[in-house]
Amino acid sequence: MKINSVDIDAFQEKAKVFFHSQKWKRLWVFLVFVVLVSCFWVLQNLQQKTEREISVPIYYTQIPSGLVVSDSLPSTMTLKLLDKGSVFLKYYFNRKFAMIRLNLKNLPLDQSSYTIERYALSAQVQELLANTTQILSFQPERIQIHYSPLQKKKVPVLINGKITTAPGFMFRDSIHINPSHVWIYGKRAALDTVQYVQTEVVNKENVSQKLDMSLQLTAPDGICLDTDKIKLLADIEEYTEKIIELPVLCYNQPKDVLVRFFPASVGVISQLTLNQYSQLKESDLKVSVDYNDFSQNSGANIKVVLSQRPNWLIHYRIVPESVEYLIEQKGDLQSARALSSE
Repeated sequence: MKINSVDIDAFQEKAKVFFHSQKWKRLWVFLVFVVLVSCFWVLQNLQQKTEREISVPIYYTQIPSGLVVSDSLPSTMTLKLLDKGSVFLKYYFNRKFAMIRLNLKNLPLDQSSYTIERYALSAQVQELLANTTQILSFQPERIQIHYSPLQKKKVPVLINGKITTAPGFMFRDSIHINPSHVWIYGKRAALDTVQYVQTEVVNKENVSQKLDMSLQLTAPDGICLDTDKIKLLADIEEYTEKIIELPVLCYNQPKDVLVRFFPASVGVISQLTLNQYSQLKESDLKVSVDYNDFSQNSGANIKVVLSQRPNWLIHYRIVPESVEYLIEQKGDLQSARALSSE
C-alpha cells in the first residue's frame, strides 16, 4: 500500500488540530498533575521513617592457616533497621554496604571454639550504617565458631608447565622460585599423600627476556596453604660456546695400579653468557673417573664426569661422554720394562 503526500498532509493537519484542541490541553494538565503528585508522594515517603529488613552476606577473612573450621558458618545476616526512606535508598546504591567482613586472625590457638558476641557483631554492623539508622534487631545475634588445629608439613613448590628459551639464549642460572617451599596444613592422612605443591599451568616458549612472574598455587583437596602465590624469577641472556680440552684423571686409584684412558683427553663444551666466557679458565675444570666405579662396570668403556667446575657453570657437555680404559699392575709393568732393557 502506497502512502502519497496527500495522506501525509491530511495526517499532519489532523495532528495539528488535536494538539491545539481543548482535549489535548486538559490531558496535558492532567499528566503534569499526576507527575507532580507522584514526585510529592515519593519525596514524602523518602522523608518518613520506616522499618526495613536487609539481608547482608557475611565474609570470614584471615582464618589462620593452621586451623580448620569444623562447622558451617552463617553466610548471611538479616538486619531490621529504622530510618528515612532516603537513607535506605543510599544503602541500595552504596556498594560498601554489600557485605560484613569478620576478621578471624585472632582466634585463640589454645581453644577449640570461639564466640563472636552480640556487641561485637553490632559494632561491625554499625560501622556500615549512617548515624541516623537505628538497629532494631539482627539475626544471628552471635556466631559460634568451632575449629581444630591442623597438622603441618613443608613441601617444595614445582612449576606446572614448561619454560624454554629462544635460540641463542639461555638461563644464566636456575629458575628461582620464591618461596621455594611452603607449609601445607591438613589432616595427617591427607598430608601423607602430598609430596609437593604445583603452580598454575604456565607454558612459555622462545623466551628472550628476564622473567618476573607471580603464579597462583594449586592446593590439593583437603589441604590449606600458608601462601597462595609465589614469585618466579629467571635471568635470560645470549650465550656462546667455549671448548676446553682436558686430560682424564682417575681418583681413588691404588698405588700398584696404572689406568690408561683412550682417548687420554676429552673436550668440555660449555654454554656461557658473554660475561662468563672470559671468566672460565682451564684450571677451573677437571674431568675424571672414580676407580671404584670399575668394579661395577662390565663394558670396555666408562663414563667421564666433570668433577670440578664453578657453581655458575650449569650448561655443558663432555665429548666423548665415555672413554675406553686399560688397567695395568705396576709390578708387571716394571718387570716387562726390565726384560725389554736386557
